[in-house]
Amino acid sequence: MPAALPVLHEQTRPAGAGPVERGLDALWPTARARLWTARYWRETLQLWRGYRLRPLDLGQLTIAIPSGQVPDCDACTELCCTGEHAVVSLRFRDLARLVDAGRSAAITHERPAPTTSPPKRTWARREADASVFGRAFPVLARDRTGTCTLLTDERTCGAFPAWPLSCARYPYALDLQRRVIFWAKGCASPVMLPAAEAPPRVRALARAVVDAYNERLRDVVLLAVARKELDDLGLLRFIDLDKLDRS
Repeated sequence: MPAALPVLHEQTRPAGAGPVERGLDALWPTARARLWTARYWRETLQLWRGYRLRPLDLGQLTIAIPSGQVPDCDACTELCCTGEHAVVSLRFRDLARLVDAGRSAAITHERPAPTTSPPKRTWARREADASVFGRAFPVLARDRTGTCTLLTDERTCGAFPAWPLSCARYPYALDLQRRVIFWAKGCASPVMLPAAEAPPRVRALARAVVDAYNERLRDVVLLAVARKELDDLGLLRFIDLDKLDRS
């Protein structure tokens, strides 16, 4: 049974992972094994009641996007890194990468104030905000204009390739109930790649969707059975434990 729990796909890891990310990887086998011991039976039962702990596989999903359609970032008509809807929730792996890259100042619990009253939110954003991740996990920091503080003057990501998993898969997104990968409405700058170029790029984005979801599963397991080790890695300090334990 432990083998059914998620393992992040190697291709999405930047080369030369830092010490905190390596520590997170080293912790996972221990945390996964704890779920199947008598000591943690309560935590295991609670997790199985609240989450689908079986990881997703790309072969289980339908890609409801025209074949070869990917974001044309060089000709972007908007900017996915700014605005009240462009909130990037962070996973433990994201936190580890940012800490390793010396970019922990970009981690915050402050979210941009809505510009409309009542605030307009998509169903995906409402679902995310209501989850344990929306309540207890941090987001990428934004400046007074609502723009990500990692965005450079050249309109590139200052954290790349240690950028968050959500950024790596954007604008490909997941409808878990329907098992469908779809195009997020926030991106209005698509391009159709030639047939020879399309499959690798499309598969990389789709793979990142799966990895982002599976990392969420790892996070809830780690929080349930490995808080001490997360604290030792310096990652637990970024989690709002009061909100987490009240959920």
